[in-house]
Amino acid sequence: MSGWRVVLTADETMMSTYGGRLFLGFLTTGPIKGFIPMPLMEKFILTPIPSKSNGEAILAPHGLRRVEAALIESGVVDENDVIVVHPRNLRKVVGSNTKAILISAIDPLGMGPASTTFAGPYGVIHAESFTKRKFRELVCSNIVQRVRKHGTVIVGGPGAWQISRDVMYDYGIDIVVVGEGEKKVPELLGKILKGWKPKEPMIVYVNRNEIVSADEIPLLRGGTIGGLVEISRGCGRGCKFCSPTTVPLRHRRIDDILKDVEVNVRAGQTSICLHAEDVLQYGGTPFRKRPEKVVELFSRVTSSPGVVNVGISHASLASIAEMPNTVARVSEIIALSDRKWMGYQTGIESGSPRLIEMWMKFKPYPFKPKDWPDVVEQAFGISNDYHWVPAATLIVNLPGETEDDILKTVELIDRLRPYKSLIVPLLFVPLRPTEGCRRMRLLEDASPAHWELYKAIWEHDMHWLRKLASEYLNNISVMRRTAILVKFVVNVITWYANKRVKRIINEGKQRSLSKAIILR
Repeated sequence: MSGWRVVLTADETMMSTYGGRLFLGFLTTGPIKGFIPMPLMEKFILTPIPSKSNGEAILAPHGLRRVEAALIESGVVDENDVIVVHPRNLRKVVGSNTKAILISAIDPLGMGPASTTFAGPYGVIHAESFTKRKFRELVCSNIVQRVRKHGTVIVGGPGAWQISRDVMYDYGIDIVVVGEGEKKVPELLGKILKGWKPKEPMIVYVNRNEIVSADEIPLLRGGTIGGLVEISRGCGRGCKFCSPTTVPLRHRRIDDILKDVEVNVRAGQTSICLHAEDVLQYGGTPFRKRPEKVVELFSRVTSSPGVVNVGISHASLASIAEMPNTVARVSEIIALSDRKWMGYQTGIESGSPRLIEMWMKFKPYPFKPKDWPDVVEQAFGISNDYHWVPAATLIVNLPGETEDDILKTVELIDRLRPYKSLIVPLLFVPLRPTEGCRRMRLLEDASPAHWELYKAIWEHDMHWLRKLASEYLNNISVMRRTAILVKFVVNVITWYANKRVKRIINEGKQRSLSKAIILR
Protein backbone atom coordinates (compact mmCIF):
# COMPACT_ATOMS: atom_id res chain seq x y z
CA MET A 1 0.00 0.00 0.00
CA SER A 2 1.24 3.53 -0.79
CA GLY A 3 -0.20 4.82 2.45
CA TRP A 4 -3.57 5.57 4.00
CA ARG A 5 -5.11 8.80 2.77
CA VAL A 6 -5.79 10.14 6.29
CA VAL A 7 -3.74 9.23 9.38
CA LEU A 8 -4.69 10.13 12.94
CA THR A 9 -2.16 10.00 15.77
CA ALA A 10 -0.88 11.71 18.92
CA ASP A 11 2.41 11.82 20.76
CA GLU A 12 3.52 9.00 23.07
CA THR A 13 2.26 10.73 26.23
CA MET A 14 -1.27 10.41 24.85
CA MET A 15 -1.02 7.09 22.99
CA SER A 16 -0.31 5.06 26.11
CA THR A 17 -2.18 2.72 28.45
CA TYR A 18 -0.34 4.31 31.41
CA GLY A 19 0.36 0.91 32.90
CA GLY A 20 -3.35 0.19 33.17
CA ARG A 21 -4.41 3.32 35.06
CA LEU A 22 -5.70 6.36 33.16
CA PHE A 23 -4.85 8.96 35.80
CA LEU A 24 -1.18 7.95 35.92
CA GLY A 25 -0.99 9.84 32.64
CA PHE A 26 -0.70 13.05 34.65
CA LEU A 27 2.87 12.03 35.51
CA THR A 28 3.78 12.95 31.93
CA THR A 29 3.27 16.64 32.78
CA GLY A 30 6.39 16.45 34.96
CA PRO A 31 9.92 17.43 33.88
CA ILE A 32 12.04 15.08 31.80
CA LYS A 33 14.62 15.08 34.57
CA GLY A 34 14.26 15.27 38.31
CA PHE A 35 11.03 13.42 39.16
CA ILE A 36 10.95 10.23 37.11
CA PRO A 37 13.88 9.47 34.78
CA MET A 38 13.02 9.13 31.11
CA PRO A 39 13.86 5.39 30.97
CA LEU A 40 11.50 4.66 33.88
CA MET A 41 8.76 6.82 32.37
CA GLU A 42 8.99 5.06 29.02
CA LYS A 43 9.10 1.57 30.57
CA PHE A 44 6.40 1.88 33.24
CA ILE A 45 4.07 4.72 32.21
CA LEU A 46 4.35 5.29 28.45
CA THR A 47 3.39 1.72 27.62
CA PRO A 48 2.21 1.82 24.01
CA ILE A 49 -1.44 1.20 23.27
CA PRO A 50 -2.18 -2.23 21.73
CA SER A 51 -2.21 -2.31 17.95
CA LYS A 52 -3.15 -4.67 15.13
CA SER A 53 -0.56 -6.16 12.79
CA ASN A 54 -1.21 -3.42 10.21
CA GLY A 55 -0.45 -0.74 12.80
CA GLU A 56 -4.05 0.23 13.54
CA ALA A 57 -4.60 1.26 17.16
CA ILE A 58 -6.98 -0.88 19.21
CA LEU A 59 -7.21 1.92 21.80
CA ALA A 60 -6.80 5.67 21.31
CA PRO A 61 -7.44 8.98 23.10
CA HIS A 62 -11.12 9.83 23.38
CA GLY A 63 -10.89 13.07 21.39
CA LEU A 64 -9.05 11.38 18.53
CA ARG A 65 -11.79 8.75 18.37
CA ARG A 66 -14.44 11.47 18.09
CA VAL A 67 -12.62 13.07 15.16
CA GLU A 68 -12.22 9.67 13.50
CA ALA A 69 -15.96 9.07 13.82
CA ALA A 70 -16.81 12.58 12.62
CA LEU A 71 -14.73 12.16 9.46
CA ILE A 72 -16.47 8.91 8.57
CA GLU A 73 -19.99 10.03 9.48
CA SER A 74 -19.56 13.23 7.45
CA GLY A 75 -18.84 11.17 4.34
CA VAL A 76 -15.56 12.98 3.72
CA VAL A 77 -13.76 9.63 3.97
CA ASP A 78 -14.82 6.03 4.38
CA GLU A 79 -13.43 3.49 6.81
CA ASN A 80 -10.82 2.34 4.30
CA ASP A 81 -9.37 5.85 4.00
CA VAL A 82 -8.63 6.68 7.64
CA ILE A 83 -6.56 4.95 10.32
CA VAL A 84 -5.59 5.72 13.93
CA VAL A 85 -2.05 4.69 14.91
CA HIS A 86 0.60 4.97 17.62
CA PRO A 87 3.44 7.22 16.36
CA ARG A 88 5.79 4.23 16.33
CA ASN A 89 3.61 2.70 13.62
CA LEU A 90 3.53 5.70 11.32
CA ARG A 91 5.99 4.09 8.87
CA LYS A 92 3.53 1.23 8.36
CA VAL A 93 0.70 3.51 7.25
CA VAL A 94 2.20 6.68 5.76
CA GLY A 95 3.08 6.86 2.08
CA SER A 96 2.77 8.90 -1.08
CA ASN A 97 -1.01 8.49 -0.97
CA THR A 98 -1.24 10.15 2.48
CA LYS A 99 -2.95 13.53 2.14
CA ALA A 100 -3.21 14.49 5.80
CA ILE A 101 -1.84 13.63 9.22
CA LEU A 102 -4.12 14.76 12.05
CA ILE A 103 -2.38 15.06 15.41
CA SER A 104 -4.19 15.45 18.71
CA ALA A 105 -2.41 17.48 21.38
CA ILE A 106 -3.24 17.94 25.05
CA ASP A 107 -0.14 19.84 26.26
CA PRO A 108 2.12 20.38 23.23
CA LEU A 109 4.31 23.13 24.67
CA GLY A 110 4.11 22.25 28.37
CA MET A 111 1.95 25.31 29.09
CA GLY A 112 -0.90 23.60 30.93
CA PRO A 113 -1.47 24.17 34.68
CA ALA A 114 0.16 20.88 35.73
CA SER A 115 3.21 21.08 33.45
CA THR A 116 3.69 24.79 34.25
CA THR A 117 3.70 23.95 37.96
CA PHE A 118 6.10 21.02 37.84
CA ALA A 119 8.29 21.81 34.82
CA GLY A 120 9.40 24.64 32.57
CA PRO A 121 10.52 28.16 33.53
CA TYR A 122 7.92 28.57 36.29
CA GLY A 123 7.83 25.06 37.73
CA VAL A 124 9.50 23.13 40.52
CA ILE A 125 12.24 21.89 38.16
CA HIS A 126 13.23 24.13 35.25
CA ALA A 127 13.27 21.48 32.55
CA GLU A 128 10.82 20.83 29.73
CA SER A 129 7.94 18.46 30.40
CA PHE A 130 7.57 14.99 28.92
CA THR A 131 4.52 16.28 27.06
CA LYS A 132 6.49 19.02 25.32
CA ARG A 133 9.43 16.75 24.48
CA LYS A 134 7.29 13.99 23.01
CA PHE A 135 5.08 16.35 21.00
CA ARG A 136 8.11 17.98 19.40
CA GLU A 137 9.69 14.61 18.65
CA LEU A 138 6.52 13.50 16.83
CA VAL A 139 5.70 16.61 14.83
CA CYS A 140 9.31 17.33 13.84
CA SER A 141 10.04 13.72 12.92
CA ASN A 142 11.13 12.91 9.38
CA ILE A 143 8.08 10.72 8.76
CA VAL A 144 5.63 13.54 9.59
CA GLN A 145 7.57 16.24 7.77
CA ARG A 146 7.85 14.12 4.62
CA VAL A 147 4.08 14.09 4.42
CA ARG A 148 4.11 17.88 3.96
CA LYS A 149 5.61 17.40 0.49
CA HIS A 150 2.32 15.96 -0.74
CA GLY A 151 -0.07 16.49 2.15
CA THR A 152 -1.03 18.57 5.17
CA VAL A 153 -0.18 18.38 8.88
CA ILE A 154 -3.09 19.38 11.14
CA VAL A 155 -2.94 19.73 14.93
CA GLY A 156 -5.97 20.01 17.21
CA GLY A 157 -7.14 18.92 20.63
CA PRO A 158 -7.42 20.50 24.10
CA GLY A 159 -3.88 21.92 23.97
CA ALA A 160 -4.10 23.50 20.52
CA TRP A 161 -4.44 26.97 22.10
CA GLN A 162 -0.76 26.78 23.10
CA ILE A 163 0.51 26.79 19.52
CA SER A 164 1.35 30.11 17.89
CA ARG A 165 2.21 30.77 14.25
CA ASP A 166 5.88 31.05 15.18
CA VAL A 167 5.74 27.53 16.61
CA MET A 168 3.94 26.34 13.48
CA TYR A 169 6.80 27.64 11.33
CA ASP A 170 9.43 26.10 13.62
CA TYR A 171 7.73 22.71 13.92
CA GLY A 172 6.34 22.41 10.40
CA ILE A 173 2.58 22.53 11.10
CA ASP A 174 0.17 23.64 8.38
CA ILE A 175 -3.11 24.04 10.28
CA VAL A 176 -4.05 24.31 13.95
CA VAL A 177 -7.70 23.89 14.96
CA VAL A 178 -8.64 25.48 18.29
CA GLY A 179 -11.96 24.25 19.67
CA GLU A 180 -14.32 21.35 19.07
CA GLY A 181 -13.47 19.73 15.77
CA GLU A 182 -16.36 17.44 14.83
CA LYS A 183 -17.67 19.88 12.21
CA LYS A 184 -14.65 22.00 11.35
CA VAL A 185 -12.12 19.19 10.78
CA PRO A 186 -14.26 17.32 8.19
CA GLU A 187 -14.85 20.64 6.43
CA LEU A 188 -11.11 21.36 6.24
CA LEU A 189 -10.23 17.81 5.27
CA GLY A 190 -12.78 17.81 2.46
CA LYS A 191 -10.97 20.77 0.92
CA ILE A 192 -7.56 19.17 1.47
CA LEU A 193 -8.59 15.95 -0.26
CA LYS A 194 -9.62 18.06 -3.27
CA GLY A 195 -6.13 19.52 -3.52
CA TRP A 196 -6.26 22.60 -1.30
CA LYS A 197 -3.47 23.46 1.11
CA PRO A 198 -2.88 26.73 3.01
CA LYS A 199 -0.02 28.77 1.61
CA GLU A 200 1.20 29.62 5.10
CA PRO A 201 0.45 28.33 8.62
CA MET A 202 -3.18 28.88 9.50
CA ILE A 203 -4.90 28.87 12.91
CA VAL A 204 -8.62 28.09 12.76
CA TYR A 205 -10.80 29.07 15.71
CA VAL A 206 -14.08 27.19 16.06
CA ASN A 207 -17.05 29.46 16.78
CA ARG A 208 -19.98 28.54 19.04
CA ASN A 209 -22.24 28.11 16.00
CA GLU A 210 -19.77 25.56 14.57
CA ILE A 211 -19.91 23.07 17.44
CA VAL A 212 -22.10 19.98 17.58
CA SER A 213 -25.20 19.52 19.68
CA ALA A 214 -25.32 16.63 22.15
CA ASP A 215 -27.20 14.45 19.68
CA GLU A 216 -24.68 15.25 16.92
CA ILE A 217 -21.65 14.01 18.84
CA PRO A 218 -20.52 11.07 16.69
CA LEU A 219 -20.48 7.59 18.20
CA LEU A 220 -17.13 5.99 18.92
CA ARG A 221 -15.80 3.52 16.34
CA GLY A 222 -13.00 2.14 18.47
CA GLY A 223 -11.94 1.67 22.07
CA THR A 224 -10.65 4.57 24.16
CA ILE A 225 -7.74 4.67 26.57
CA GLY A 226 -9.00 4.04 30.08
CA GLY A 227 -12.42 3.09 28.74
CA LEU A 228 -13.25 6.81 28.78
CA VAL A 229 -16.81 7.59 27.65
CA GLU A 230 -18.08 11.14 27.44
CA ILE A 231 -21.50 11.75 29.03
CA SER A 232 -21.60 15.55 28.98
CA ARG A 233 -19.69 18.42 27.43
CA GLY A 234 -19.25 21.91 28.85
CA CYS A 235 -19.83 23.05 32.43
CA GLY A 236 -22.18 25.97 32.95
CA ARG A 237 -20.77 27.33 36.22
CA GLY A 238 -19.06 30.24 34.50
CA CYS A 239 -15.66 30.33 36.22
CA LYS A 240 -13.74 33.14 34.53
CA PHE A 241 -10.46 31.24 34.11
CA CYS A 242 -11.73 27.91 32.79
CA SER A 243 -12.09 26.76 29.16
CA PRO A 244 -15.09 24.35 29.57
CA THR A 245 -17.22 27.36 30.54
CA THR A 246 -16.69 28.86 27.07
CA VAL A 247 -18.88 26.21 25.44
CA PRO A 248 -22.53 25.38 26.25
CA LEU A 249 -23.41 22.51 28.57
CA ARG A 250 -24.76 19.49 26.68
CA HIS A 251 -25.75 16.02 27.87
CA ARG A 252 -25.65 12.97 25.61
CA ARG A 253 -28.51 10.50 25.39
CA ILE A 254 -28.06 7.45 27.58
CA ASP A 255 -28.60 5.18 24.56
CA ASP A 256 -25.67 6.87 22.78
CA ILE A 257 -23.51 6.55 25.88
CA LEU A 258 -24.32 2.85 26.09
CA LYS A 259 -23.30 2.37 22.46
CA ASP A 260 -19.91 3.90 23.27
CA VAL A 261 -19.66 1.60 26.28
CA GLU A 262 -20.38 -1.38 24.04
CA VAL A 263 -17.63 -0.34 21.61
CA ASN A 264 -15.17 -0.16 24.49
CA VAL A 265 -16.14 -3.54 25.86
CA ARG A 266 -15.58 -5.08 22.43
CA ALA A 267 -12.10 -3.52 22.49
CA GLY A 268 -11.39 -5.20 25.82
CA GLN A 269 -12.14 -2.21 28.06
CA THR A 270 -14.31 -3.71 30.79
CA SER A 271 -13.61 -0.81 33.18
CA ILE A 272 -15.52 2.27 32.03
CA CYS A 273 -14.70 5.83 33.11
CA LEU A 274 -17.65 8.21 32.68
CA HIS A 275 -16.36 11.64 31.73
CA ALA A 276 -17.86 15.08 32.33
CA GLU A 277 -16.76 18.24 34.08
CA ASP A 278 -19.26 17.26 36.78
CA VAL A 279 -20.74 13.78 36.51
CA LEU A 280 -23.42 14.59 39.12
CA GLN A 281 -24.69 17.33 36.84
CA TYR A 282 -25.70 14.82 34.15
CA GLY A 283 -29.13 15.59 32.68
CA GLY A 284 -29.44 18.94 34.45
CA THR A 285 -27.64 22.22 35.06
CA PRO A 286 -25.74 23.76 37.98
CA PHE A 287 -29.03 25.39 38.93
CA ARG A 288 -31.33 22.39 38.54
CA LYS A 289 -29.98 18.92 39.20
CA ARG A 290 -31.63 15.73 37.91
CA PRO A 291 -30.57 13.04 40.39
CA GLU A 292 -32.90 10.51 38.80
CA LYS A 293 -30.99 10.90 35.52
CA VAL A 294 -27.66 10.33 37.29
CA VAL A 295 -28.97 7.19 38.98
CA GLU A 296 -30.44 5.88 35.72
CA LEU A 297 -27.13 6.50 33.92
CA PHE A 298 -25.05 4.57 36.45
CA SER A 299 -27.61 1.77 36.71
CA ARG A 300 -27.69 1.19 32.97
CA VAL A 301 -23.94 1.48 32.41
CA THR A 302 -23.16 -0.84 35.31
CA SER A 303 -25.60 -3.46 34.01
CA SER A 304 -24.27 -3.29 30.44
CA PRO A 305 -22.93 -6.65 29.20
CA GLY A 306 -19.22 -7.05 29.80
CA VAL A 307 -18.82 -4.06 32.13
CA VAL A 308 -16.90 -4.99 35.29
CA ASN A 309 -16.12 -1.60 36.86
CA VAL A 310 -17.50 1.91 36.48
CA GLY A 311 -15.70 5.06 37.61
CA ILE A 312 -15.82 8.79 36.93
CA SER A 313 -13.38 11.49 35.88
CA HIS A 314 -14.67 14.63 37.62
CA ALA A 315 -17.26 15.74 40.15
CA SER A 316 -18.05 19.14 41.65
CA LEU A 317 -17.71 19.53 45.41
CA ALA A 318 -20.82 21.71 45.45
CA SER A 319 -22.82 18.97 43.73
CA ILE A 320 -21.57 16.39 46.23
CA ALA A 321 -22.55 18.62 49.16
CA GLU A 322 -25.94 19.26 47.56
CA MET A 323 -26.66 15.63 46.62
CA PRO A 324 -25.41 13.27 49.36
CA ASN A 325 -28.25 10.82 48.70
CA THR A 326 -27.28 10.61 45.04
CA VAL A 327 -23.65 10.02 45.98
CA ALA A 328 -24.80 7.22 48.29
CA ARG A 329 -26.98 5.68 45.57
CA VAL A 330 -24.18 5.79 42.96
CA SER A 331 -21.79 4.15 45.41
CA GLU A 332 -24.30 1.39 46.00
CA ILE A 333 -24.85 0.84 42.27
CA ILE A 334 -21.14 0.53 41.44
CA ALA A 335 -20.50 -1.47 44.64
CA LEU A 336 -17.98 0.74 46.41
CA SER A 337 -16.70 -0.25 49.82
CA ASP A 338 -13.74 0.13 52.19
CA ARG A 339 -11.89 -2.32 49.96
CA LYS A 340 -12.98 -0.71 46.70
CA TRP A 341 -12.91 3.06 46.56
CA MET A 342 -13.22 5.37 43.57
CA GLY A 343 -10.90 8.28 42.87
CA TYR A 344 -12.12 11.41 41.10
CA GLN A 345 -10.78 14.82 40.15
CA THR A 346 -12.22 18.02 41.57
CA GLY A 347 -11.31 21.64 42.15
CA ILE A 348 -11.07 23.40 45.49
CA GLU A 349 -9.13 26.25 43.82
CA SER A 350 -9.13 28.51 46.90
CA GLY A 351 -10.19 28.64 50.53
CA SER A 352 -10.86 32.37 50.21
CA PRO A 353 -14.54 33.30 49.82
CA ARG A 354 -13.37 36.65 48.41
CA LEU A 355 -11.50 35.01 45.51
CA ILE A 356 -14.37 32.59 44.94
CA GLU A 357 -16.74 35.55 44.65
CA MET A 358 -14.33 37.36 42.31
CA TRP A 359 -13.46 34.51 39.91
CA MET A 360 -16.01 31.70 40.28
CA LYS A 361 -19.09 32.92 42.10
CA PHE A 362 -21.31 30.12 40.77
CA LYS A 363 -18.85 27.36 41.63
CA PRO A 364 -20.46 26.84 45.08
CA TYR A 365 -24.06 26.97 43.79
CA PRO A 366 -26.60 26.31 45.33
CA PHE A 367 -24.46 27.56 48.19
CA LYS A 368 -22.95 31.04 48.51
CA PRO A 369 -19.29 31.97 47.97
CA LYS A 370 -19.04 32.90 51.66
CA ASP A 371 -19.91 29.28 52.52
CA TRP A 372 -17.28 27.71 50.23
CA PRO A 373 -14.86 26.42 52.90
CA ASP A 374 -17.76 24.68 54.69
CA VAL A 375 -19.02 23.27 51.37
CA VAL A 376 -15.58 21.83 50.60
CA GLU A 377 -15.24 20.15 53.99
CA GLN A 378 -18.79 18.82 53.80
CA ALA A 379 -18.15 17.37 50.33
CA PHE A 380 -14.91 15.74 51.49
CA GLY A 381 -16.78 14.18 54.41
CA ILE A 382 -19.55 12.84 52.17
CA SER A 383 -16.95 11.50 49.75
CA ASN A 384 -15.20 9.61 52.55
CA ASP A 385 -18.49 8.25 53.87
CA TYR A 386 -19.28 6.70 50.50
CA HIS A 387 -15.76 5.68 49.40
CA TRP A 388 -15.06 8.46 46.92
CA VAL A 389 -11.48 9.78 47.14
CA PRO A 390 -10.90 13.34 45.89
CA ALA A 391 -7.78 14.32 43.96
CA ALA A 392 -8.25 18.05 44.38
CA THR A 393 -6.49 21.03 42.84
CA LEU A 394 -5.72 24.46 44.30
CA ILE A 395 -4.86 27.48 42.17
CA VAL A 396 -1.79 29.43 43.24
CA ASN A 397 -1.47 33.06 42.14
CA LEU A 398 -5.04 33.83 41.13
CA PRO A 399 -5.11 37.48 40.00
CA GLY A 400 -5.82 39.65 43.02
CA GLU A 401 -4.59 37.03 45.49
CA THR A 402 -3.43 38.45 48.84
CA GLU A 403 -1.60 36.96 51.82
CA ASP A 404 -4.91 36.76 53.68
CA ASP A 405 -6.47 34.77 50.82
CA ILE A 406 -3.60 32.29 50.91
CA LEU A 407 -3.81 31.87 54.68
CA LYS A 408 -7.53 31.19 54.43
CA THR A 409 -6.66 28.38 52.01
CA VAL A 410 -4.12 27.06 54.52
CA GLU A 411 -6.84 26.99 57.17
CA LEU A 412 -9.08 25.00 54.84
CA ILE A 413 -6.35 22.47 54.08
CA ASP A 414 -5.87 21.92 57.81
CA ARG A 415 -9.61 21.24 58.15
CA LEU A 416 -9.40 18.58 55.42
CA ARG A 417 -6.69 16.49 57.12
CA PRO A 418 -9.15 13.83 58.47
CA TYR A 419 -10.46 13.01 54.98
CA LYS A 420 -8.72 10.53 52.68
CA SER A 421 -7.61 12.58 49.68
CA LEU A 422 -4.73 14.12 47.75
CA ILE A 423 -4.35 17.84 47.10
CA VAL A 424 -2.21 19.40 44.35
CA PRO A 425 -1.29 23.08 43.95
CA LEU A 426 -1.31 24.37 40.38
CA LEU A 427 -0.11 27.72 39.12
CA PHE A 428 -2.73 29.95 37.52
CA VAL A 429 -2.48 29.65 33.74
CA PRO A 430 -4.54 32.18 31.76
CA LEU A 431 -6.02 30.71 28.61
CA ARG A 432 -6.71 34.23 27.35
CA PRO A 433 -5.55 37.74 28.39
CA THR A 434 -6.58 38.21 32.02
CA GLU A 435 -6.57 41.53 33.87
CA GLY A 436 -4.28 41.57 36.88
CA CYS A 437 -2.44 38.40 35.88
CA ARG A 438 1.26 38.29 36.72
CA ARG A 439 3.34 35.21 36.10
CA MET A 440 4.90 33.55 39.12
CA ARG A 441 7.58 30.94 39.62
CA LEU A 442 6.24 28.38 42.06
CA LEU A 443 9.29 28.39 44.34
CA GLU A 444 11.46 31.42 43.61
CA ASP A 445 8.59 33.93 43.76
CA ALA A 446 6.69 32.34 46.65
CA SER A 447 5.73 34.58 49.57
CA PRO A 448 5.86 33.46 53.22
CA ALA A 449 2.15 32.65 52.98
CA HIS A 450 2.73 30.54 49.86
CA TRP A 451 5.33 28.50 51.77
CA GLU A 452 2.79 27.94 54.55
CA LEU A 453 0.38 26.70 51.90
CA TYR A 454 2.96 24.34 50.37
CA LYS A 455 3.74 23.00 53.83
CA ALA A 456 0.08 22.36 54.62
CA ILE A 457 -0.48 20.59 51.29
CA TRP A 458 2.67 18.49 51.60
CA GLU A 459 1.83 17.38 55.14
CA HIS A 460 -1.72 16.51 54.07
CA ASP A 461 -0.52 14.39 51.15
CA MET A 462 2.20 12.67 53.18
CA HIS A 463 -0.45 11.81 55.78
CA TRP A 464 -2.46 9.92 53.16
CA LEU A 465 -0.03 8.87 50.42
CA ARG A 466 1.24 5.57 51.84
CA LYS A 467 -2.26 4.43 52.84
CA LEU A 468 -3.72 5.32 49.44
CA ALA A 469 -0.90 3.59 47.59
CA SER A 470 -1.23 0.45 49.72
CA GLU A 471 -4.99 0.25 49.19
CA TYR A 472 -4.57 0.99 45.50
CA LEU A 473 -2.18 -1.92 45.05
CA ASN A 474 -3.98 -4.36 47.34
CA ASN A 475 -7.56 -3.74 46.31
CA ILE A 476 -7.40 -2.67 42.66
CA SER A 477 -6.17 -4.82 39.81
CA VAL A 478 -3.10 -3.21 38.25
CA MET A 479 -0.36 -4.40 35.95
CA ARG A 480 2.70 -5.76 37.76
CA ARG A 481 5.08 -3.14 36.42
CA THR A 482 2.63 -0.40 37.41
CA ALA A 483 2.70 -1.76 40.95
CA ILE A 484 6.52 -1.72 40.88
CA LEU A 485 6.54 1.91 39.74
CA VAL A 486 3.96 3.00 42.33
CA LYS A 487 5.98 1.36 45.12
CA PHE A 488 9.17 2.97 43.81
CA VAL A 489 7.63 6.46 43.64
CA VAL A 490 6.01 6.17 47.08
CA ASN A 491 9.25 4.93 48.65
CA VAL A 492 11.26 7.73 47.09
CA ILE A 493 8.75 10.32 48.28
CA THR A 494 8.28 9.02 51.81
CA TRP A 495 11.86 7.92 52.56
CA TYR A 496 13.93 10.53 50.73
CA ALA A 497 11.91 13.38 49.25
CA ASN A 498 9.90 14.04 52.41
CA LYS A 499 12.91 15.24 54.41
CA ARG A 500 14.29 17.16 51.45
CA VAL A 501 10.97 18.87 50.69
CA LYS A 502 10.52 19.89 54.32
CA ARG A 503 14.01 21.40 54.28
CA ILE A 504 13.26 23.24 51.01
CA ILE A 505 10.01 24.59 52.48
CA ASN A 506 11.71 25.83 55.65
CA GLU A 507 14.58 27.40 53.73
CA GLY A 508 12.22 28.95 51.19
CA LYS A 509 10.08 30.46 53.93
CA GLN A 510 13.14 31.97 55.62
CA ARG A 511 14.37 33.46 52.34
CA SER A 512 10.97 34.96 51.55
CA LEU A 513 10.71 36.42 55.07
CA SER A 514 14.16 37.97 54.75
CA LYS A 515 13.26 39.38 51.34
CA ALA A 516 10.02 40.84 52.70
CA ILE A 517 11.93 42.54 55.53
CA ILE A 518 14.45 44.04 53.10
CA LEU A 519 11.68 45.35 50.82
CA ARG A 520 10.08 47.12 53.75
